[in-house]
Amino acid sequence: MLLGLTGGITTGKSTVTRYLAKRAGLFVFDADACVHELLASDEEVGSAVRNEFALGDEPIDRRALGQLIFRDPDARRRLEAILHPVVRDRWRGLAAKSRAERSDFLADIPLLFETGADGYFDAIIVVAASPETQRQRMADRGIPPDLIEPMLASQWPIGQKVVQADYVIWNDGSQAELERQCALLLDAIFPKRHE
Repeated sequence: MLLGLTGGITTGKSTVTRYLAKRAGLFVFDADACVHELLASDEEVGSAVRNEFALGDEPIDRRALGQLIFRDPDARRRLEAILHPVVRDRWRGLAAKSRAERSDFLADIPLLFETGADGYFDAIIVVAASPETQRQRMADRGIPPDLIEPMLASQWPIGQKVVQADYVIWNDGSQAELERQCALLLDAIFPKRHE
């Protein structure tokens, strides 16, 4: 199975990904981790980003770059034009390898629908939470109040993602409830493994 996982900011995608990977032995690709790696250590990508945003030769400050792109939609589109093709090539290569090896693959891609990647996967999982919960979690993480709404607006509304999902995990409750939903999801996707 090639599984795509997405959701909104602070809905719990990474927590669900870790649970599913551990319980089902899935090979995982994390798009956010890939972006962090590219910005930190890929010379070609780093150079393109520094040139595009006139950052000089200093290491890229992801926090400052994030504040810039969420305040300026045009800057965000320019950054995405650099990063998305490279990230897409990485996960597609790993997915093809998994398919050839007949192993299960899970790609955690926050902008899965927004980038048109949904047609590539056998099933799409959306990790959802109410916008109120998202806002509170963002505030708890120390995200400046003036960035919360622009960050939420940078992704499709969670309801739009939910209606296009094959499976939905709702993460407004406790850790125990989240794990229960993850276990039910694995039973639904891989029933023969849990008989």
